[in-house]
Amino acid sequence: MNGKHRKGEKGRIVYTEASLSLVSLFVFLSPPTNYFETQDRVSFYHLIMKFSTTRQPQEKKIAQQYLSSSRLKTPETEHANATPQTSCSRANLAVKTDFGLPELLSPAGDEESIHAAIENGADAVYFGIAGIGKYNARVRAKNIPRENLKNIMQLLHSRAMSGYVALNTLAYDDELAEIEQLIREIAQAGVDAIIVQDIGLAVLAKRFCPNLPIHASTQMSLTSPLSIKLASSLGLKRIVLPRELSLQQIREIRKTTDCEIEVFVHGSLCISFSGQCYASLSLGGRSANRGCCAQPCRIPYSLIGNNCTNNPAQILSPCDLAALPILEQLTAAGVNSLKIEGRLKPAKYVAETTRIYRETLDYIEQKIENNTIHEDLVRLEMIFSRGFTTGWLDKVEPRLLVLGNVMSHRGVEIGKVIEMRRDAVVVRLSSKVQRGDGILFENNEQPNNSQGGRVYEIMRNGESVQKCTENVKVLLTFANNSIDPQYVTAGQSVRKTNDPELEREIRKSLESKNTSRRVPINIEITAVAGKPIKISAESLTGAMCEIVGKDNLEVAVKHPITLEMLSTQFSRLGDTIFSLGKIKAEIQGNPMIPLSLLGKLRHELIDKLENYSPQSKNKIEFHDNLETIKRNIHNSFSQIYVTKNKEKIGEKIPTTIHLLLREIGIFEDEELLKRIIALGCKSFYGEFGSIAEYRFASQVVRGNGASFVAVLPRVILPLEDWKADKFLELKPDAVLARNCGELLFFNECNIPVIADFSFNVINELSFQKLLEWGVERVTPGFDLSEEQTVSFCESVPKSAVELIVFGRVPLFTINHCLWRANIIPQGKPCGQICKQVPLKIEDRRGAIHSVRPDILCKNIIENAAEYSIKPINGIEHIRIEWDSRLGNLLRTIEKFSQTGISKN
Repeated sequence: MNGKHRKGEKGRIVYTEASLSLVSLFVFLSPPTNYFETQDRVSFYHLIMKFSTTRQPQEKKIAQQYLSSSRLKTPETEHANATPQTSCSRANLAVKTDFGLPELLSPAGDEESIHAAIENGADAVYFGIAGIGKYNARVRAKNIPRENLKNIMQLLHSRAMSGYVALNTLAYDDELAEIEQLIREIAQAGVDAIIVQDIGLAVLAKRFCPNLPIHASTQMSLTSPLSIKLASSLGLKRIVLPRELSLQQIREIRKTTDCEIEVFVHGSLCISFSGQCYASLSLGGRSANRGCCAQPCRIPYSLIGNNCTNNPAQILSPCDLAALPILEQLTAAGVNSLKIEGRLKPAKYVAETTRIYRETLDYIEQKIENNTIHEDLVRLEMIFSRGFTTGWLDKVEPRLLVLGNVMSHRGVEIGKVIEMRRDAVVVRLSSKVQRGDGILFENNEQPNNSQGGRVYEIMRNGESVQKCTENVKVLLTFANNSIDPQYVTAGQSVRKTNDPELEREIRKSLESKNTSRRVPINIEITAVAGKPIKISAESLTGAMCEIVGKDNLEVAVKHPITLEMLSTQFSRLGDTIFSLGKIKAEIQGNPMIPLSLLGKLRHELIDKLENYSPQSKNKIEFHDNLETIKRNIHNSFSQIYVTKNKEKIGEKIPTTIHLLLREIGIFEDEELLKRIIALGCKSFYGEFGSIAEYRFASQVVRGNGASFVAVLPRVILPLEDWKADKFLELKPDAVLARNCGELLFFNECNIPVIADFSFNVINELSFQKLLEWGVERVTPGFDLSEEQTVSFCESVPKSAVELIVFGRVPLFTINHCLWRANIIPQGKPCGQICKQVPLKIEDRRGAIHSVRPDILCKNIIENAAEYSIKPINGIEHIRIEWDSRLGNLLRTIEKFSQTGISKN
C-alpha cells in the first residue's frame, strides 16, 4: 500500500497523503453490511475528490473521469428525495471542481512513442498510417502499420485514451478510391477522429462515414471566425488553429464557434502559415502539402536591402515553441486540446514532453504554483530545442522569434568560451558539465561552422574531475581533431546538446515494465451462503465481465466474508493496468470463502477484463461511396454549367485574360492602360498596400471601360482591421478570395467571388464544394503538375476554372516581419519602413527572391523564377500575375491574347 494512513472511526482507513495509488482505493473497512451504505458512499466520494487533486497525474486523471461518471453520485444526490438527475454531469456535482483542463495530445511517429505517451499522461495521440505516407504530413515518420491499427486503438481505449489518424495532405482524384478504403479501415478499427487538410477529403469522409469525427488540420488555413464558420459546414468536430494566433485571438475564436479548438503548445514552428507554404514544392519539387517538406526555411539566406549585412543566416528558421510558461492562460482561454508537435521525434522526446506538460496541467488544476518550470524547460531543451519561445501566443518580438543562427538542436547554454588551446577549451561555466556531455561552441558569425564534440576530460585547478558545477573556470578536452580551433573564439556561447545521464533516465523509464497509468474498475459481489459467489466488474473504459464460482458457499464457522476482506483481496491487482475503484457487496447468511479461491477468481476476472474487446466510441455506418458521390458531382456539373452552343466540338471559345497587378504606377500611366485594354485585356485584378491605392486603381480601370477585381489578403487573423467595409465601398466587379472567411463574407454581400489557388483545390470534390459555397470560378492549386492540371480541367466544368498561366509562386506567407527582425531595432516603431526600403533574399544557389508586405503586414516571399504553363483548350479564364521582374508586360499579354483557344 502506497501512502501514509491512520486508523479512523469504525476501523476505516483515513488517508493523509493525496499521492497514494488508486490501487489502494479499496473501500473503507466497515462492519459486514448489505450493499454499500450511504455513509460509505459519502466517504468514497470524498476520497475520490481527494484523489482528483493528487500530485500524481494518472491517478488525478482517473479520479476526475470517475467523478464525471454517472455511476458515482455525490453525497447530496444520494438522498431519496433528491431532485432526479439524468446524469452526473459536472454541473451536478455539489462540490465545485474544475474539470476544464484541456486534452493533452501527444505525437506518435511509431508504436514506441504511443507507449511513451500512454505511460506519461497523454489523453490522446495522433499518428499516420505506414505504407501510405503520402496521405499524412510526415512521410518520413515510421508511422503505424496498417495491420496494427485495430490493436493500437484497443490499447488506447483500454487506457481511456483517444487516437486520431492524420490524413492531413492534399489528395489527387486518382487517390480517392484508396482513401475511401482507408477511411473504412480507420472507422472499423475504432479510430476516434481523422485529421484532414483537403476540403474534398472532408467531403468524402463525412458522406461516406458520417459518424467518424473530422478534425480540420492547421493546414486547412482556418485563421478567422468567419473561415471557421464556413468550414464547419463540412461537419468538422474540431479546428486545429494556426500557430500564428495570439492568446487574445484564440479567445476571440472561442467566443464565436462551438467547434472544439486545438492549439499547438510545444515543438517546431513553421515560418509560413501551414497550407500556404509552397517553397519546398517550388524550390525542390517536394510538396509540404503532400507531406514531403524539405524544410527550405531552415537553410541560410542572405538579406539584400539597405542596412543589411548580406551575410548568410537562418533568417527564416524560427525557434521552437514552448508554451509551458503560459499554459494556465491557454487553459483559461477555453482551448479543448493542447497539441505537442513531433511525429518525427523519438520516443524519449514524446515521453519527456508529455510528462512535463502533464505535470504542469496537474499543477494548474490544483491551483498550485509550479516552481519547476525553469528546470522543466532546461530538460526539454536538452531533449530537443532550437531555442524556446512562446511564439505568437505571447506576441513575441521578431528578433526573438528568429535568432538568425539556428537550424537544428542547440541545447542549453552552460557557459562562455574564455580561451582556445589546441584540442582544449577554457570555459567559464554557468551550469553543470560532466564527462561524456555533448558540447557545442556556438559560432554566431558562421553558424554552419559551429564546433562541437563530447567532453573527454574536465580539468579544474589542474586536477581531473568527473563533473563540475557552475560558476567556475574549467578546461574541457575533446577527442583528437574533433574541434577545429579556428572557429572557436573567446566569448562564444558554450551549449550542452546531449546529456547521457538524462538520456539514461528517460530510457530507463521507457524500458520499465511497471504500469504507471491505471484504469479503475467497479466491482459488485453477491455472496450468499448456499449459493455460488457471483462477481461482476466494469472499468471506466467500458470493459465488462462476470464470473460465477463453481461451488456453493458454506456457512462460516470463524471467519465470514466481510467487505474489508473483499476490498483487500480485489485491490491486489499487481502490475495490471487496473486499480480498484469502488466495490459493492451483498453478503447474506455469513458465508465463507478461502482466500486462495478469491485470489483465483481475481485472476480470472482480470484476465477477462484484459481480453475484453471494447466497442468503438463511434457508431460505424457507411453511406454514400465514392462512386455515388462522384456521380452526383458530375450531374451537378452538367446541370449547372452546360451552356448553349459553347459545348460544340471545335468551336473557338473567346478567352478572357485577367491581369493581376501590384504596382500602382501602371494605373497612373493611362496611355499604357489603354494599350493593355486594346490587346484584349479588359479585366484587372488589383492587390495593393492601402485602400487608397485600391480606390484609385478601381476608378481608373472603370473609367476606361474595364472591370476591376479586388484581390483580398491571403490570411486574415481575428481582430485584424482588414477593412472589409472599405472593400465593399469599392463595389468591385468581383473579389479574388484567398480563404474561407472572405468567401463567406463577400458571397453574403452578393459580390461575385473567385477562389484563388490558396484553397489548394486539386480534386473534383474540393472543386464542387467551392462551387456549392457560391464561388464563380476556382483556381486550381499549385500541387497539380502541368500534366495533372490538363487532366483535372477535363474533369470539371471548364467555364468555372480560372487558370494562372504566368506569374510567380509565393514561397512563404508569413506573420513574421523581416523588416522588424533584421533592420528595425527591437522595440522601435516600424514607421512603415517596408514601403520605403525594399527587401530581397538570396538563397545558396544565387536565386534572389523578392519580399513584399500585404495590406495586413504579412510578408510574402515570392520565387525568383517565373511560373508559366501553356493555356489549356477550352479554358475561358486565364490569369497573368505580373510584376516588373517578369519582363515586358505588353509582350506577355500579346503572348496569351493571339486568338481564341479551340475547345476539343
